[in-house]
Amino acid sequence: MLILKNIKVPIDNTKDFKGIIAKYLNTYLKNIISYKIARESIDARSNHEFCYVYEFLVEVKNENKYLNNKNISVYNETKYVFPKIGEQKLTTNPIIIGAGPAGLFAAYMLAKNGYKPVLYERGKKISERIKDVEDFWQTGKLNINSNVQFGEGGAGTFSDGKLNTLVKDKLGRGKEALKIFVECGAPEEILYSSHPHIGSDKLREVISNMREKIISWGGKLITTHYLKI
Repeated sequence: MLILKNIKVPIDNTKDFKGIIAKYLNTYLKNIISYKIARESIDARSNHEFCYVYEFLVEVKNENKYLNNKNISVYNETKYVFPKIGEQKLTTNPIIIGAGPAGLFAAYMLAKNGYKPVLYERGKKISERIKDVEDFWQTGKLNINSNVQFGEGGAGTFSDGKLNTLVKDKLGRGKEALKIFVECGAPEEILYSSHPHIGSDKLREVISNMREKIISWGGKLITTHYLKI
């Protein structure tokens, strides 16, 4: 598979990608086996006409003949590899404090790999938390354990879902995180957008789906406002 970089496409011409790729490679459409977008950004410099700039992953017949272009190279994907699993059996479930981004992903990866973690969170689950936040915005009544700061999903849940893309992602962790988001309901374009964005409404659904997958793999979420401490 090849990766084609720095392909500029007019704003009003983003439908015929296969034709654009064939023209760029100076080949016939029938020679393009498959393609997908690897990256999408916008060139909005004042001395240029606005356009999209794309990177494409392309399967094409006789790919070696196209490697004389500096913007074309063989694609080598960096895949995330979960750290080596220990050989000693755990006597208790791993405990994670806080269901923000770090806690959720720690629980997700541990549960996926059979560790059955227990995730403790000070605030409420996302559906209940939304009601508490909306009540605060409308009435000013603050629930000290369930608000914009505390609760499932962490403080970023109400910040509109902007993502850090980790451009220098040598271990593939950033890309793996984005893939998990997509598997849990996020839009697929976050995998290639230069400024990926889920949106706060969609992010709530993603967080709920992550929790349900953790539970389906044997993990638990315990919201401590229900506990007597």
